[in-house]
Amino acid sequence: MSENTLLEVQDLKVHFGGKKLFRKAQIVHAVDGVSFSVPKGQTLGIVGESGSGKTTTALAVLRLVPITAGTIRIGDVEISSLEKEDLREARRKVQMVFQDPYSSLDPRRRVGDIVREPLDLMNIGEEEDRDQMVHDLFVQVGLRPELASLFPHQFSGGQRQRIGLARALATKPELIVCDEPVSALDVAVQAQILNLMRKLQEDLGLTYLFISHDLGVVQHLCDHVAVMYLGQIVEQADRISLFSNPQHPYTKALLAAVPKARPRDGTEKRVPLTGDPPSPINLPTGCRFAGRCPVAIEKCHSIAPALKDRGNGHLASCHLLD
Repeated sequence: MSENTLLEVQDLKVHFGGKKLFRKAQIVHAVDGVSFSVPKGQTLGIVGESGSGKTTTALAVLRLVPITAGTIRIGDVEISSLEKEDLREARRKVQMVFQDPYSSLDPRRRVGDIVREPLDLMNIGEEEDRDQMVHDLFVQVGLRPELASLFPHQFSGGQRQRIGLARALATKPELIVCDEPVSALDVAVQAQILNLMRKLQEDLGLTYLFISHDLGVVQHLCDHVAVMYLGQIVEQADRISLFSNPQHPYTKALLAAVPKARPRDGTEKRVPLTGDPPSPINLPTGCRFAGRCPVAIEKCHSIAPALKDRGNGHLASCHLLD
């Protein structure tokens, strides 16, 4: 692990289900051997359809779901093996911003108390200084500090997501995991929140793991992008390479599905994505995308392709690229 890397995930597996008394156990392969790293101060976006394992990967990084196999390191601490008090201490370094700003804030508590809670739980700063810390956090995310005495229902979705960001920043984390943080917001408000996140990243040196299905949002915020399909990464590259020169048929299909404001010209080929992903319980042999791939060959249905470097650190797993 290089000194510049903040988060490193190696061969992460998260499987659900297990022993059943009288019948064969059905195991859901939610995340099935995922590896990636995120340099300090940068953003890695993980994209894919619903059910591809993006959110489970994010929850595993936070140790909010049990890990079946693999290692997760944040800085010089391997958090995949920590338990109880050690894990609680390590969690200061990593926080989460949730998808739904409506259900992620306790409706019975004032928002000032919600933002202050991590300070009290983690015993951060002197008790008499914490009200001032909450005041500063509100200013930092663009909210008036006098709003701290209100309840969540008195705020709009965008304001609630700013409160969620303030709460995440309270422990001075190095890594923030963002699970589709703008998907529930209006387009105009999305831009405001993304610009705020970028400014916070520049000011505080934050590192983001950004989960999204919206490629436009990913293109705006992320430095590197990993594309997931059915629990595995099928392509990974820096943002410019991935959007200008996608290698994997699945990535090409995702990009072709993005709505465009201007009509496509005749040179742009669209590869429509048909069918549904296979079940994560009964996984196909070979390439997991083969059943829906418009260019699959016989080999694709029997042999799983390896994730290989296709030049300049652009990784993709496809037999047709060999």
